[in-house]
Amino acid sequence: MQITPVTPDTAQKSLAVITAAFAQAAHSDGNEAQLVQKLRAGETYRPEYDVVAVNDDQAVVGHAMLSKAQVVAESGQAWPVWVLAPVSVLPADQNKGLGTALIMYLEAMAFGDGLRAIAILGDPGYYGRFGFIPASQYKITAPFTVADENFMIKPLMEGALTDVHGRLHYDPAFGIH
Repeated sequence: MQITPVTPDTAQKSLAVITAAFAQAAHSDGNEAQLVQKLRAGETYRPEYDVVAVNDDQAVVGHAMLSKAQVVAESGQAWPVWVLAPVSVLPADQNKGLGTALIMYLEAMAFGDGLRAIAILGDPGYYGRFGFIPASQYKITAPFTVADENFMIKPLMEGALTDVHGRLHYDPAFGIH
């Protein structure tokens, strides 16, 4: 298994992986692959944070992506953060550590680049084991109604979220205003 940034070929193949991974997901809107296409076309897209897991047969079996966002205070002050979404693994390859490997790869890249934090909307039982905690503990709120335990953030270095507070503003591709 190898994790690498997408190429034009693997980027296209990743869309089928994303669609298959979310086909039976309880909290899916069915538009995850379209979201990835929109993020890839956006101004803040960083291809090094758009990665695939490729098996020994060179088939794409997993995908994960970080997109740029910001936390904006009522005063207008803003701090850059990144959003992990979506994380996708083909159903036949789930529960083998691929999702974990994709997340850890992106975290290492983001940390190495000095990024502040990564936010996620997801299952606290899964993402909590990576160190994600409710964003409310940092006085960071979601731009929509969501259970506190599902809207999480992880600072990538000590003090990264000191004095950071406000509402998370997603990339426009998410369609959240």
